[in-house]
Amino acid sequence: MVGLKIGLDIGTGYVTAAVEGKGVVLCEPAVVALERETGKVLAAGKKAAEMTGRCPDAIKLVRPLLSGGVSELESSEKLLRAFLEKICKNKIFKPNVVATVPAGVTNLEKRNILGCILRAGAGRATLIEEPLAAALGIGVMLNKPYGTMIVDVGAGTTGVAVITMGSIAVAKSVPVGGNDMDKIIKTYLKANRGVAVGRLTARELKHIIGGAKMRDETIAAIARGKDMSDGMPLFFEVTAQEINYAIRDCVDEICNAIKSVLEVTPPELVKDVTDDGIFLCGGMADLYGLGEYITEATGIQVHIPGNHTNVAALGCLRAFNEENYLSQNGYHFVTLETLNL
Repeated sequence: MVGLKIGLDIGTGYVTAAVEGKGVVLCEPAVVALERETGKVLAAGKKAAEMTGRCPDAIKLVRPLLSGGVSELESSEKLLRAFLEKICKNKIFKPNVVATVPAGVTNLEKRNILGCILRAGAGRATLIEEPLAAALGIGVMLNKPYGTMIVDVGAGTTGVAVITMGSIAVAKSVPVGGNDMDKIIKTYLKANRGVAVGRLTARELKHIIGGAKMRDETIAAIARGKDMSDGMPLFFEVTAQEINYAIRDCVDEICNAIKSVLEVTPPELVKDVTDDGIFLCGGMADLYGLGEYITEATGIQVHIPGNHTNVAALGCLRAFNEENYLSQNGYHFVTLETLNL
């Protein structure tokens, strides 16, 4: 197989890439800054994200990878092209890409995502579901009839799946993630405190003092916002209890998705999951108390891998070594020609 082998975890909030022999080489926000009139790419990833809330009218920020899919094909292609060029630099041969998609996407959505990746510069590409990629990333054996539950909580979606013998036995994807928590925190503070805060402030409050369950001690943070009554800037204090209360519905929806998957999972696989526990991955896996909250809701121990934010990208990279086995389960590489685009 000529060309770089790239594992690409395409998420709503971040795009993570791993390259054979190098490991994770890129983890950047899924944001692209475009010149409004011409559509020219001015910045992508971290540099574009730094412009949030600070752009002049001539520049627009686009987050095209909504819910882990592709909401704006042209902008998504520009974003992925910028990332692939950064990884490949001046390589002659086009790279081979294994990329993630949320569990349950339609064939049309898969076709659109594949086309986007190939037009962005990949020579050959295939897609595997995020939970399966995460399972590969944590080292799940593909040749054993043993059940492993993966819960991948990202910025836009939460994927829950039970993996056995290299394929998905049961899966569910719900449109809930870190971005939804950020929006709810903004709405809560505006409605209950009369203060408007930006996306970045809401995200910081979520990570610094927020959580799925209450801490033993009472903590608070000082944040900056805009007083809704007069439009003037102000400093205000917000407690962890307020943030926890605001995001509780999102946390419960994640737990309900896990329960619904367990309900329809065959008893033998449920036994395996109970014995080995639930593996919690994704960018939101480190939300304070989330693992404990899921354990209390399901009665099953939760494990968080040390590289939980990168396991899906590393799993996509491992898929190159398991190509023959995965092809038996319907995962095949395509090109622009074979995709008829």
